[in-house]
Amino acid sequence: MKRLIILLLLLTGLQLYSQEPVRILSCHVANQSFAGFTELIRNKTGSRVFYKSEWVSNIKVNLNADSITVLEALNAVLGTTGLKTSEWNGNYIILPDEELSTRLPELTSTAISADSTLPGQPVGDRDFLKGRSADILKTLTIGSKHAGQARIAKINGTISDIENGELINGATVFIEETNTGAASDRNGNISLSLKQGRYTARFECMGYNKTTCQLDILSDGSFDVRLVRALIPLKEAVIYGDRQMNLTQKDPGIEKVSVRSIKEIPMMLGERDIIKVSQLLPGIVSVGEGSAGLNVRGGNFDQNAFYINRVPVYNTSHFFGFYPAFNADIINDFIIYKGYIPAQFGGRLSSVFDIVTRQGNKKHFALHGGINPFSGNITIETPVINDSCSFLLSGRSSFSDWVLSRMDDYNIRNSSAGFYDITSLLSCDLKKTNIDLFFYRSYDHFKLAELTSYNYSNLGFSLSINHHINASVKNNFSLAMSRYAYGTIDKQEISSAYQHSYQLDHYELRNDISHSFSEKHTLTYGIDMILYMLDRGTVEPFGPESERLPVPHGSEKGLEAALFITDIYNILPWIRIYGGFRFSDYSSLGPEKVNVYASPFLRDIRYITDTISFRSNEIIKSYPVPEFRIALNIKTDAAGTVKLSFNQMDQNLFMLSNTVALAPNTQWKLSDYYLRPSRCNQYSLGIFRNFFSNKLEGSVEVFYKSVNHFPEFRDGANFLFSPAVETEVLQGQQKSYGFELFARMNGKKTDGWIAYTWSRSLIRVNGTDYWNKINNGLAYPSNYDIPNALNTIVNCHFSKRVTASSVLCYQTGKPVTYPLSVYYINDQPYTDFSSRNKYRIPDYFRIDLSLNIEGSLKMKKLFHSSWQFGIYNLMGRRNAFSVYYKSEDGQLNSYKYSIIGAQLLTASWLIKIGNFETY
Repeated sequence: MKRLIILLLLLTGLQLYSQEPVRILSCHVANQSFAGFTELIRNKTGSRVFYKSEWVSNIKVNLNADSITVLEALNAVLGTTGLKTSEWNGNYIILPDEELSTRLPELTSTAISADSTLPGQPVGDRDFLKGRSADILKTLTIGSKHAGQARIAKINGTISDIENGELINGATVFIEETNTGAASDRNGNISLSLKQGRYTARFECMGYNKTTCQLDILSDGSFDVRLVRALIPLKEAVIYGDRQMNLTQKDPGIEKVSVRSIKEIPMMLGERDIIKVSQLLPGIVSVGEGSAGLNVRGGNFDQNAFYINRVPVYNTSHFFGFYPAFNADIINDFIIYKGYIPAQFGGRLSSVFDIVTRQGNKKHFALHGGINPFSGNITIETPVINDSCSFLLSGRSSFSDWVLSRMDDYNIRNSSAGFYDITSLLSCDLKKTNIDLFFYRSYDHFKLAELTSYNYSNLGFSLSINHHINASVKNNFSLAMSRYAYGTIDKQEISSAYQHSYQLDHYELRNDISHSFSEKHTLTYGIDMILYMLDRGTVEPFGPESERLPVPHGSEKGLEAALFITDIYNILPWIRIYGGFRFSDYSSLGPEKVNVYASPFLRDIRYITDTISFRSNEIIKSYPVPEFRIALNIKTDAAGTVKLSFNQMDQNLFMLSNTVALAPNTQWKLSDYYLRPSRCNQYSLGIFRNFFSNKLEGSVEVFYKSVNHFPEFRDGANFLFSPAVETEVLQGQQKSYGFELFARMNGKKTDGWIAYTWSRSLIRVNGTDYWNKINNGLAYPSNYDIPNALNTIVNCHFSKRVTASSVLCYQTGKPVTYPLSVYYINDQPYTDFSSRNKYRIPDYFRIDLSLNIEGSLKMKKLFHSSWQFGIYNLMGRRNAFSVYYKSEDGQLNSYKYSIIGAQLLTASWLIKIGNFETY
């Protein structure tokens, strides 16, 4: 007890001793300068007064006082001058209009971000924190000082949304001290290689506020950064948030469209359509309205691969191309590879469309959807485990029969059509591993009176596991399954009515490992294995009056195994090289019976002499091929780059179609004993520049493609009547070439782009004999040869709530083969046709408008809604989809067939339940 009392007395004494004595003086001065007055204070008390002489040059001191403190004396002299006095360690500081902060704010242990404040926090304390946030709240210590490693540290980061916890794709980090940076991948992961030390890191992404952090690098390690959504017009924040959105910075051969643009651009029937938006980019066209296929740089529609969360999709449209197969509300990222294609992808000659959905809200429940006169959609997302696991469910359905029932045409009035699709995603973010479980299902049906009916469907599943082995190595594993199936019934002629079903199964396993050696060098390598299983079905008679004989088309199986490696290396600060190599081995597998013909140059069912039988899984034919890919990105100056690329691709399956447009009952066919895989070499060169401080971007790019073993179909080919496809198909050469012009304006109130493409696509099939030639062995335009294509988009942001958009489209009419004359032999008429695709249908021109009106933008409001009004084909042009002929009164008359021949007005109501920025 005595020791305790002595200790308390000692502490009390120390405290009293440490207290600063109050300095008191007597002061009697008249008309004295301020400098003389402060010298008087120093002589009497020993305290110094700090100030700038220009602040007090006009002050005269008159003071008569006894027993006054120094602080009181200074305040009395300064009076209303606006100067404030603060005491500091026994001395005094004079500042204009403010006093020194002499205490730290009282903080609790609650975690806060740099831009937030504590509940009830005083304004002064809030300002104090704000001025010191970079030093206190945003320093990220990475690694351990006891790690004892080399000076270069490998760092992995995760970028996510602070509101919903969803990982952010395309976010960028810029290190100010080294003038280097990186971008996050589809899983929100970002990699850096830095020397040990302290750095200033600036994080940016489209639609998010910029965030600056201090990185304290001690050794290899990881960090997490959460970004806050920006409540400003998106274009002010998005243009350069993603490197692939900048013409000069993006990788060669990439096209990318922001999700915001997809939602603003007017579309037919009011549905947001990423496929139709892609047609507005340079080098990508469609053969017409109501067509589901895309043609990229002169390629056929079967030369494009579509992936959504690693699931391949073999029919990307609903309702014959009028609706997209993907719900735009759930799309997070959308990249088109049409020049240099990374070695991870293979199997297509022209392009790869890589679509990534959002992961769902990991913090709050959210619901949003929309409805228009033809369809409706809804999306639900909710956290399963806060901040780490979420579930997203989206569904769409059509209700368009009420429109068909009001048509004048009897057949259309008695028809029905509809579709639905369902998408779900379970996403879990563990400490070093991301796991995504994805499901996709779509179904379409169409019935034309009592004449024809179709149904087709997509079914897909994928499991993706992305694991960080260490700070510089990560492993991406995915397992995907896809099924495309259709069924058709044709009763147009009762005596030949038939039914037919078809199914294609695609099973794919891909694993790639990415090594980040430094910020200049990244190496990715792995394997890709695909198993194709085709059930081509049997064409069977339908109904008791049908006289058609059954035609079995059999089944097919193929295995594609590939090894790939991609290397990205910054040789110099102004040049980056992309190198890729892919070795694939495709094998056609049994069981199968292969026809043997009397001559290898004359394949006709009349000359079959024998068959070769192959057992189950026995290799029928193998096609091993190497693919080399290389690209250069050369920085010419701060505002411009030159990009060159060479790309080799092989394609092992193609579509059996002799029509211009993609139909629901178009079959996919594998390469086999007779039909070789197609092989493409593509060269491209482009110049890209930014103008007026990045307010205007422009590019010009030229390309040349050559394809060997290109499948083309004999005149009059019919794939339903003959299961021997090799008798209906010839293989030749295709050449495509052209140039693309692109300009994009990035304004605060007005933005948009203009894209012009001039290109040619020519085919030549010149076999050894006349029966192996098409068009007498002369080159002819392909069905999708569109020399001129011009598209413009203008978006006007009148306010945060009101946006108007317009689209203008023009393209040269597609080629067509016309009948030239009719002659008679034994009273039987025969039509003489022109050379293949010698003529063209009329040119295509269309203007669309849309108006988007947002409701209240209050963040805490529970229910939000918006309206989108659109006018498709504003001028009501009857653009020709095709030209057909009818024999009338002994003459052959031509007619144009138009899909949309009038203005089409739509209105869509969109709703959101939850925070306005939940998606």
